[in-house]
Amino acid sequence: MRQIVEFLMNSDQMDIGLAIVDSEARILWLNTTMNTWYSVTPEEEFPAHSAIQAIVGQVLQDKKNYPGVLVQEKLDGKVRSMIAYVYPQLKGECFVLMADIQDFQQYVQIQCEKERRETIGHMAAGTANIILNPLAVIKGTLQLLEKSSKDHVSVLQFAASPPHQKMTGYFKLLDEQIQTIDKALQRFLLFGKPFEWKFAPVSVLSFMQEWVPDIQVQALEKTVRFALEYPERNGFVFGHPKLLRAALQEIIDNALDASPPGSVLTLRINITDNHIHIIVRDQGAGIPKDLQSRIILPFITSKPDAIGFGLSFSHAMIAKMGGSLNFESSEVGTNVIVQLPTFTGTT
Repeated sequence: MRQIVEFLMNSDQMDIGLAIVDSEARILWLNTTMNTWYSVTPEEEFPAHSAIQAIVGQVLQDKKNYPGVLVQEKLDGKVRSMIAYVYPQLKGECFVLMADIQDFQQYVQIQCEKERRETIGHMAAGTANIILNPLAVIKGTLQLLEKSSKDHVSVLQFAASPPHQKMTGYFKLLDEQIQTIDKALQRFLLFGKPFEWKFAPVSVLSFMQEWVPDIQVQALEKTVRFALEYPERNGFVFGHPKLLRAALQEIIDNALDASPPGSVLTLRINITDNHIHIIVRDQGAGIPKDLQSRIILPFITSKPDAIGFGLSFSHAMIAKMGGSLNFESSEVGTNVIVQLPTFTGTT
């Protein structure tokens, strides 16, 4: 134990602050770390506004141990999460140990979020599997009903009959709704099921040429102007076209939902030797500030009629391809920035 104490007292290469204060709360000794944090020297007191000064005062008054007290200290202009251990000594002095647990808290937060995503993913995939089979039966039954109704009359009679025309509209509506449900369930499967994707180089220009016409149709339906800024050169992403399209489509859908009629939706692609940036900008009202730090978490949304799964899904799919998703949002619009590594190797 003595060797441990001597090491702690003499070592400056650590993230642990140590100090000894007298019965008047004046510092008798402190190590370099504590000095760096609080900018104090022997014979001084800890800053009056600091949490540790308050704890020291309480320990001197109560003559009791205060072990493992979690505090927030403003050091170097930043708020840090700290844990403090303060123990009274026989001569009326106090031994103070402080540790910075900011990195540890961030690690725990990341691990908890990872476990949360995995749990939600398993639930989503399981729910999707349960619903997909009955949905396929419903779809097949509707197709049989539509075929049966047409088989009983000629094509001309069917086209000319108002009741049959209404039936055609109903069948079309039901089919569209089933496709919408099927698309959402397939998205849940992609999010939660550990598919063994066979990644390969994906040409960005070829991918965009196939995908962009669909965006143009969506924008036209929403009466939103669509602006496309192609890169000056081609590049390749090492991934899977289905994953890439599903991830980007969610971002486009969100942007179109946020876009007022007559506004501009911009899709810009920048390609460098190291990265491919795909930037989607809308001119909507922006993401509320209280949600911006949590918007990529599952089921976080500002829309009352949405489940808040879009950006979380996009983030997970892009991460599978080694990329990242970030955004910049204000009252005049939102930029969603997808960054993917440029593939330059061979397979």
